[in-house]
Amino acid sequence: MYFGGDVYSSVDPFATALGTKDGKVSFIGSDEAALASEPDAINLDGDFLTPGFVHAGLTLREGAPDGDRLVESGFTHVHVLGTAEAVRDFSERAPRTLRIVAYPEISAETAPAADPTADRASIAALDFLRLDTLPETALYIQVESNQRLGEVLDRVRDHAALAQRNGYRLLLNFSVTEDFITPLGYSGIAITLDPAQPQPLAQLLSAGAQVSWTDSQGSPWAAVRSAVVGENGIGARAAFNAATRFAHRAAGNPDGGVLAPGADADFVRWQVERLVVQVADARVAAWSTDPRSGTPGLPELSPDVVLPTRIALREDA
Repeated sequence: MYFGGDVYSSVDPFATALGTKDGKVSFIGSDEAALASEPDAINLDGDFLTPGFVHAGLTLREGAPDGDRLVESGFTHVHVLGTAEAVRDFSERAPRTLRIVAYPEISAETAPAADPTADRASIAALDFLRLDTLPETALYIQVESNQRLGEVLDRVRDHAALAQRNGYRLLLNFSVTEDFITPLGYSGIAITLDPAQPQPLAQLLSAGAQVSWTDSQGSPWAAVRSAVVGENGIGARAAFNAATRFAHRAAGNPDGGVLAPGADADFVRWQVERLVVQVADARVAAWSTDPRSGTPGLPELSPDVVLPTRIALREDA
């Protein structure tokens, strides 16, 4: 049981305590109720508990962060793409607290011989376009340019039911142009991109695109800030959801990324400057500390404010 801080939970926007039992959240509520049931609860000393972040598209190439670095940064889940050997090596070296969703690479040549029992795979866009038959598996397609994206979306559109049934995804390693806002929104395919690159984020969300983040800045909060600040910035709550709930949903786990009774006890402790409620604006990020909004607060993410610092929980200290 933890008390004496702030807990990011939609079930109680004013929660200051959180309890766990058997790997699940057992309690969200007030300090008084927490201490009444557990006098030896751990004092958060004003720190902030959030659902763990998800790195939703880590390509295992040279220079990629290892599992220890991800955990230190505040990630509790990672979706990894790479050769079967690279994925296996990453998984063996990663801390036990890091949950890994693996997408081993296949190609146009190896896809027909791929393990039929495997439930996930990744593939380069060009190889995807060369497939004679699209696989009945959760396929993560790595797209490198807007031109290639158009070709991939055309192929997916021709097999929309299969793609949606199997949870196809797109990793977009570039700045998406506005031409693809509507097609991505209508595709029903989850997309993962880097908000540090110029992206039409507000327009994509308005079009109904299912968006989650990859990370190039070494901090999940930096990714959230990049999504909030800028001409096409989005609300902090939407940006945070893309880094947590929407990333879980993209990998077929619609219940992940929340702190509520019965949910997985997947959370991170942060030291923060202050919590605010942010509203997206095309010209400026507007922040409010008005508690009457009934919306859970998030750390202020203005460019001149220090990003939150992860504090180790007792279990992983």
